[in-house]
Amino acid sequence: MKQLMSNFKPFRRLIMTLSLLFAGGGLMAQSTNEGGTFWTQEVIFYSLLTLVFITAVLVLLVALYVLQMLKTFVLKDMSEEQREAYEAEPGFFDRLWNRWNDLKPIEEEEALILDHDYDGIRELDNHLPPWWKGLFYLTIVYGVIYIMVFHVFKTAPLQAEQYKLEMAAAEEFKNNQPKPEVDFDENTVTFTDDAGDLVAGKKIFEQQCGTCHKADGGGLAGPNLTDQYWKHGGGMQNIYKTIKNGVPNTAMISWEALLNPVKMRQVASYVMTLEGSNPPGAKAPEGDLWVPASDSTAVNQ
Repeated sequence: MKQLMSNFKPFRRLIMTLSLLFAGGGLMAQSTNEGGTFWTQEVIFYSLLTLVFITAVLVLLVALYVLQMLKTFVLKDMSEEQREAYEAEPGFFDRLWNRWNDLKPIEEEEALILDHDYDGIRELDNHLPPWWKGLFYLTIVYGVIYIMVFHVFKTAPLQAEQYKLEMAAAEEFKNNQPKPEVDFDENTVTFTDDAGDLVAGKKIFEQQCGTCHKADGGGLAGPNLTDQYWKHGGGMQNIYKTIKNGVPNTAMISWEALLNPVKMRQVASYVMTLEGSNPPGAKAPEGDLWVPASDSTAVNQ
C-alpha cells in the first residue's frame, strides 16, 4: 500500500494543480456575468469545453495511475532476474520519468555546486521538481493558446469587450421588458388594500429597505416608519415620492430605476400599514407629526 501511495503522489500533485488552474478559469468566466443573468452562447460554449477538457485530463490521469498500479503488481510477481533485466532496460516512459525526477539527494548536492560565488551565495545546479516544471510548461501552452484565441484569431472577446457586450445585452433585455400600464403618478397615487399587493410590498420592503429601516419598520440607520412622525411628509403620495426620488445627501436612494411604478406603490402601501404596529426596539420619533389632510390618504379609506 505504501508503494502504491508513493507511485500515486506525483499524479495527486498534478491533479490538484490542474484543479486549481481550471477552477480559477471557471471563476474568471463567472465573474464576467456576476450580478446578471445574461449568459452568452460563447460563455456557455467555453464553459462546456473547459469541463470536457478537465474530464479528459482526469480520465487520462486515472488511466496512467491504473497502469502504474498494474506495473507495480507485475514487478512484484517477477523473479529477481526478470526484475533486474527489466530495470536494466527501462521503457520510454520510465526513462522520461527518471529524467524528470533526476533530483539529486541532499547528500550529493556538494558536487552540484557551481563555481559562481557572490557575497557567499553559490548556485546549486540541481533539477527542479517535476510538478513545478510540468506546471511551468502548462502555463506556456496555456499562454500560447490564450494569445491565439484572444489576440491573433480573436475568436473570443477580451474582458473589456465582453463587459460592453454584457451591458448592451442587459440594456436590451431591460428595454424589451413589458412596462406595466399605470394611470397614476406621485401626485395621484392612492393606497391599495389588495392582499397580493401588500404581500408583494412587504417582500420588497424586507429585502431592500430592511437594511436601513429594519424588517419590521422600526428604524435602524433610517427613521422609524411605524409612528406618525415623518421627516419628509407622511401619507401615500409623500411616501411614494420619497421612494421614487430618494432624499439627496442621505442614504435614501432613488428607487425609480430599480422598481417600476406598481412595485413602488406596493411598497408605499405596505409602509402605510406599519403605522401603529409599535415593534420592539423601535427608534424614537423623528420629524414632524403628520396629520392627513383628508381621509383619502389614510389607510382605512
